[in-house]
Amino acid sequence: MPAPSILVAGRPIMARKDSLKWEAIVYAIVYTFSMETLSVREARAQLSGLLARFRNGDRRPIGVGSHRKTEAVMVPVEVFEELTMERSRSLAQAAASVRAEGSSASPAAEGVMGQWARGEISTTRMRELIRGLHGAA
Repeated sequence: MPAPSILVAGRPIMARKDSLKWEAIVYAIVYTFSMETLSVREARAQLSGLLARFRNGDRRPIGVGSHRKTEAVMVPVEVFEELTMERSRSLAQAAASVRAEGSSASPAAEGVMGQWARGEISTTRMRELIRGLHGAA
């Protein structure tokens, strides 16, 4: 059965369950296109109310930025923990695959991947650092 597809900006996006988690794709797309974005002034003035929303179970992210251009996102800590746990699970699966091939990641590579799993560096930066460790361009 082919992977389900959805339209974003009029273009189909295909998702393969064996390569990416369908739920993560839906989460990213829905939140990207439906996220409320507040100015810094509004976020500052509404912070206690926004935190109350999170405490009451609202999981929708809230963007913050200048001129309503999202520069940061506030999410409940549970959502952040789920996202970092998903990254950790992905790393564990990758490590198991590498071990199955009779190899292992270096301590330096494990450190870089740990930074990525905790959200400290971007995926792009993680890839750059890993390639640098292995002398790849």
